[in-house]
Amino acid sequence: MRTLSLVDGRATTNTRADRCADSLLGDEIHQPDEGALDCLPFRRSAELIWESIRSPYRAGEFFQNLSIAAMSSFHSIASLYAVSESTVLFQEGEELSGVLFLLAGRVKLSINSIGGERLILVSAGPGAILGLTSALLDCAYDMAAEAQYPCAIASVPREDFLKFLIDHPVASQNVARELCLDSKRTYGRLRTLGLKLNAPAKLARLFMDWCTENVHDGLGARIPCSFTHAEIGDHVGVSRETVTRTLNDFRSLGLVEQRGIHLVIPDRNALAAYAGMDLMPPPRSAA
Repeated sequence: MRTLSLVDGRATTNTRADRCADSLLGDEIHQPDEGALDCLPFRRSAELIWESIRSPYRAGEFFQNLSIAAMSSFHSIASLYAVSESTVLFQEGEELSGVLFLLAGRVKLSINSIGGERLILVSAGPGAILGLTSALLDCAYDMAAEAQYPCAIASVPREDFLKFLIDHPVASQNVARELCLDSKRTYGRLRTLGLKLNAPAKLARLFMDWCTENVHDGLGARIPCSFTHAEIGDHVGVSRETVTRTLNDFRSLGLVEQRGIHLVIPDRNALAAYAGMDLMPPPRSAA
């Protein structure tokens, strides 16, 4: 696990993370402003510019219905960073260093118990705000964030972020909606963790949650999943061995298939029934 290292204009190596992050960048070179947030555990990219980010981050709640003027204002207060895979963006209990907006890639958000056991809360995708609650409450980060893939990130100082919310009421409404959606997701996770469910039911519910976050057609779903079995277990509080055994059982029952980095659910109705869930998640359109 790295705590530093960034795809940077001065980089001379050609690592896997560098090559993946190159797909986020264009050919133009951007000279960053002075005064970057040096307290962050990564350096500002000399190559990353807004126009070069080919990612659906604008689909995130925060960016919904923002005017051209509001987006221009946001760009003026944000610093862009290209972060390599496995970079720790911040640790639980660490002092707030800024509000981070995930523009491309995915980030694992997790918390630790007093005994040191990890619980992965979510794998955040483009458009997510990292450290939102801590920024609004002006407190230390209440979770840890680690880059799951090479990521493009915009960082905004807390004071500038709060002023932006005041100047642009639509952004304030979007933040309120994002907090509500975060609460709803948290309640769903608590149901899975708190109810007296066996490990297979917990995993089935986890996969059903992932189905709602990914585009699917008809009865099936195709879920990008680069998590190890141990990390999947960290989502629901079960061991790696239990995950491996349960996945083998799911394959035998035809509930899941593994195709490369994708977890394929052939029939969401069958998986929902196995999980003891009464309602199917509404389908998402690819449009």
